[in-house]
Amino acid sequence: MQITTRAYCIYGVMEQERIIYETLIGARVCDTHWWRVKKVMSACELPLNKSGFELFLALKKTTPRHFTQYHKIKGLLSKQVEPALGDGVTGEQFLKVIEQLNITPNQSTVSRWFKAVGGFKSTQFYCKAALLPIVATALIYKSKIQDSQLSKIGA
Repeated sequence: MQITTRAYCIYGVMEQERIIYETLIGARVCDTHWWRVKKVMSACELPLNKSGFELFLALKKTTPRHFTQYHKIKGLLSKQVEPALGDGVTGEQFLKVIEQLNITPNQSTVSRWFKAVGGFKSTQFYCKAALLPIVATALIYKSKIQDSQLSKIGA
């Protein structure tokens, strides 16, 4: 009886995480979709809670191809970038923050990153919550560029 109760509690927690995720996306998901989401989130080292799901969805929306690289840049994001952003920054200040990280994308790349938040304007103020997925995308972009440069050297 205790094993069954324990299994029910574990299942209840798992079901609660799924309910949070489904509430955020506004739709019921099939078991296969849920299994893949959990697999990707564990690979990205994201917690299965509301903030983890919000970050997952924002990253997936901002950079659909490379959001699974998040685990590579997670430490840098929390130690260096978050303090530099404060509560938020203007577009011009954002460019200076990523420039300090040796990220120099062209203007069309920056515009694409900001598409989800209404476009990029150098004088507009962006809150920290909107910028975190964009900064993560920039760091993933940098990682991707470095990887391609290394593969060219090795070839």
